[in-house]
Amino acid sequence: MRRVLVGGLLLASFRVYAQEDAVTRAMHEEMQRSMQKLQLEQLDKPYFISYRVVDSDSKEVSATLGSVLSRSESRTRFLTVSVRVGDYSLDNSNFLSLPFGGTGVVQMFGGNMQLPLDDNYEELRRQIWLATDGAYKKALEDLSGKRAALQDKNRVENIPDFTKATPVSITDIAPRADVDLPNATKIVREASATFRQMPYIQTSQVELSSENKLERYLNSEGTTFTRQAPRVTLRVSASTQAADGMPLSDFLAAYGYAMKDLPSESVLLTQIHKMGEQLSKLRNAPLEDRYDGPVLFEDQAAAELFARHFAELLPAQPNVIASNPQLLQSLRVQQSNGLLNKLHSRVLPDFLTVVDDPTATHAGDSILLGGYKIDEEGVPSKQTLVVQDGILKTVLTSRAPVRGVLESTGNLRERGVEASNLFVNSSKSSSPEELRKQLVGSAKSRGNAYGIVIRRLSANSVILAYRIYEDGHEELIRNAEISGVNSASFKEILAVSNQRIVYTEGTPLRNNSPFNLNPSSGGRPLISYVVPSLLFEDVTIEKPSGEVPKPPIASSPLAEKQ
Repeated sequence: MRRVLVGGLLLASFRVYAQEDAVTRAMHEEMQRSMQKLQLEQLDKPYFISYRVVDSDSKEVSATLGSVLSRSESRTRFLTVSVRVGDYSLDNSNFLSLPFGGTGVVQMFGGNMQLPLDDNYEELRRQIWLATDGAYKKALEDLSGKRAALQDKNRVENIPDFTKATPVSITDIAPRADVDLPNATKIVREASATFRQMPYIQTSQVELSSENKLERYLNSEGTTFTRQAPRVTLRVSASTQAADGMPLSDFLAAYGYAMKDLPSESVLLTQIHKMGEQLSKLRNAPLEDRYDGPVLFEDQAAAELFARHFAELLPAQPNVIASNPQLLQSLRVQQSNGLLNKLHSRVLPDFLTVVDDPTATHAGDSILLGGYKIDEEGVPSKQTLVVQDGILKTVLTSRAPVRGVLESTGNLRERGVEASNLFVNSSKSSSPEELRKQLVGSAKSRGNAYGIVIRRLSANSVILAYRIYEDGHEELIRNAEISGVNSASFKEILAVSNQRIVYTEGTPLRNNSPFNLNPSSGGRPLISYVVPSLLFEDVTIEKPSGEVPKPPIASSPLAEKQ
């Protein structure tokens, strides 16, 4: 159910709800008190305050070769306080100074603190009061430092530090993910025991986890939201070495809102057997010395490549201002802002369009897991046309504007600005068979006897790659490394398939800003990609360089037992 109220109606509705919830009531009462009374001498009063309280309970169990490695249950409650002083045009945000540590109980990075789990209204208010006081004092220090740092600088563009937003009230309560820990233990024991039949596998692990998060949000503009978000995660990993010592690995990952969204036990066992067979074949596959020419990225590899080299560049945030330039350089936080400089320029072929859509729940029969009704700043979700006919129309932003994009796209998530569900749509496509023929034909025109198709990637590491010949037969190659692919390469995509894969993964771990660290976030938010296979005109594939560890001298005890 979604409720959108404005002004006094919103506050009246919030008070009714607050009577039933000690946490929300404490947040509301301290918000009113802070906005009325929080002022140090003649210094700036807060013009904006927000509270976010996240209750999280999680379960996790992992096993290897049928033996449990770890098993745990936990429950936490974290408060995130944001206090802004100054005004919407210039405030204390995006400023970095030494020393690191904040004033009082609030640390510099994000204003986070742990709250007691008991719904003790008086203690919750006391903790929120302390956190707000500390965040306010730190905000004053930062605003003073920021004004001093800007005294000797001319701001080339008049971009405000924060944008206004219409108050809304949204309730988004999804059913909890109920995971029975003994049953989860049984699943990972049996699944991980499958690797006992594969003595050439050196390390393997199966992990099953669940998390239920209840978020309560309130800001001084009048926006509130309550959200319950469940997640279950299954991950399988395995690694081995080829005869020359080069490492080989593979993984399976599945996500859902409930156990029924994960592969059944029989399907999981089949997938693990297939993984083991592929790793066995890879151990004996040849290396590719060097290949320059067209490369076809199919299925999961296409989504992974698009995520790493294009989608990760779509989020943008203001540049950090620091008390001295050396601080920025030492922390490496002055971000490049990805594709921001390419606004209104061609970044993809004219037959491709990209849409970010947190309101979508499915792509065909596949569940999309990157969606939400409201972002972490209280901006309702909406569909955003990112690239139209190859032209970059916008980047993804929060309420902190950037050059050329002054309104939030509603993409602030738990750990910073991120995509949600990204759709790559095409007005011109080919069947998988036609793409492979085009690949081989293009490779032949370059003087190559074969083309290369890549079907699985992990970050920039190739898991599965094949030589494909004119007669259609394929040869597996191992330890291939990709070079020569960056965001500019996507302009030279030759063709895409008429079939798209849905691929979900956690948001990337970014190190370009110190303001994204949020211990209350739990697991990384998910992004779902809906991407066709991609044929690139010119990619370099080569074997790794450097040294690798030698394989174990003796065979595995499992091999001797068998």
